[in-house]
Amino acid sequence: MNKIMGILMLLVYVCVASALLSDAFTTPFNMQNIVRYTALYGIIGIGVSLVIITGGIDLSIGSMIGLTGCLLPMALTDWEWSVPMSLLLVMIVAVVLGLAHGLLITKLNLQPFIVTLCGLMIYRGLGRWITGDATQGFGSDYDDSLRLLAIGKPCSVAFLIMTTGLLTTLFGLYRLLFHSKDGEDNNTPLWGVVVLIGVGLALAGSSRYWQGVTFETGETVLTLAGSEIKTFSAEVSKQAAGAPAFWMKTLGLALLAPSLIWLFVVSFSKDVKKAATATGGLILGTLIVAGAAIIAMNAKGDWGAKAAWCQTWRMPTVFVGLAIFMASVGWFIKSMLAIAGKSAQAPLLLAGVSAALALVGLTPLGQTLVPAPFLILLVMALIASVFLNQTIYGRYLLALGRNEEAARYSGIQTKHMIILAYVLCGAASGIGGILFALDGNSIQPSGHGNFLELYAIAAAVLGGCSLRGGEGSILGVIIGAAVMRVLYNSINILGIPSQLEFTIIGTVILFGVLADELVKRVAIRRANIAAAEST
Repeated sequence: MNKIMGILMLLVYVCVASALLSDAFTTPFNMQNIVRYTALYGIIGIGVSLVIITGGIDLSIGSMIGLTGCLLPMALTDWEWSVPMSLLLVMIVAVVLGLAHGLLITKLNLQPFIVTLCGLMIYRGLGRWITGDATQGFGSDYDDSLRLLAIGKPCSVAFLIMTTGLLTTLFGLYRLLFHSKDGEDNNTPLWGVVVLIGVGLALAGSSRYWQGVTFETGETVLTLAGSEIKTFSAEVSKQAAGAPAFWMKTLGLALLAPSLIWLFVVSFSKDVKKAATATGGLILGTLIVAGAAIIAMNAKGDWGAKAAWCQTWRMPTVFVGLAIFMASVGWFIKSMLAIAGKSAQAPLLLAGVSAALALVGLTPLGQTLVPAPFLILLVMALIASVFLNQTIYGRYLLALGRNEEAARYSGIQTKHMIILAYVLCGAASGIGGILFALDGNSIQPSGHGNFLELYAIAAAVLGGCSLRGGEGSILGVIIGAAVMRVLYNSINILGIPSQLEFTIIGTVILFGVLADELVKRVAIRRANIAAAEST
């Protein structure tokens, strides 16, 4: 959980800094692009994370995406196969290649690095040979049907907010009604706050549809058993489209002051001096980031000589000021929990969500449409999370990564689990190959999918997967993919030279891994000291 919080804070930091430095970052078009490519990277990141958890690696993902990406348009346009048969072909090829990796690694005891490195070269060459190095494409025949899997926008962010609010409300009510009296979960205020937050989210999200929705059917996507599956579109008025942002901002500001008052009453009643110190640090951090924001915004104004000074120093000022603010917020939260304990959890949660709602309400995110790949990512993430955390086979993968020999002696079929991990990674690469091909609409065999394996591995490592195996989180992988994409986007919109793209991304990844390793070592040292003192 600490790893996930760390990478989440990095994502928030980069997003807020980019929003302060450029208005283009929060435009609906830019947000949709970020979410779409985050989903595409996240899908292949989930696949490679399952391999990394076992202690393996897969370097062939990019070339596999290139090969499958070439096969799909060839099957549809050159061979004139049906859509279901073409998709099935691509998935079979991807799964078979993943199976081959697993068999070579387990049956012949070859190193995963060597096997997948050879796959990287073999699949790239196969793709170029099959296509004759000619560019492949779908033309415009599938723009209103199959390509909607990659470029469609089936719902809005407001709809996801509403759905999240409803689920949060139901979960909070369940904990409040059936578990609040248990000895291990006797925190009624916390679950009451969860219910309040859920109701607020449901209210804000549903406001987009209060004035009615108009549905229209479009082209036929697929015909199954005589039934036609058609596209559809939903239209709302312009005023209704902006309603979620208004309600998020209003609810956030309305709940922020009471939650802070509640928190101060709880903490100051316990320890006035420590609570006052933590509050002072938060106020100081807020003033610093507010000053940085003023400099960033006025750099675009007409200040004469001052405008030039602001333009020169606005970027480092925002980065440093925001870092100080986030550090003060972290210290404030840690101090309040240390002072008031469980009593501070509910007001802290309410204050944090209220502030986030108010900030998001200042952006057009509420009226932004959700790309279809993001919904595919959510489904895959849910399935992968259940598999990894709630099934015996997921526990086997984690145990295998921690100590393969011990796992084998405990009765786990380690070779079968390794094969399963590579098959699942191949399947994820097949889905990624389909979506990347449909997204680009034009596939160049020599370059399609290049470096994608590195982005997928980086997202998994940033998200908490240890290259030594035995550790990993699907949520962390998705956040890691988002960090990668936001960094790339920020480099472009902030005017940073594109030649520094890989340098900046690599530096951020390096420092993220270094920070994670240092935190881990400090935690181990503290645990050893505590164990020695207890004895």
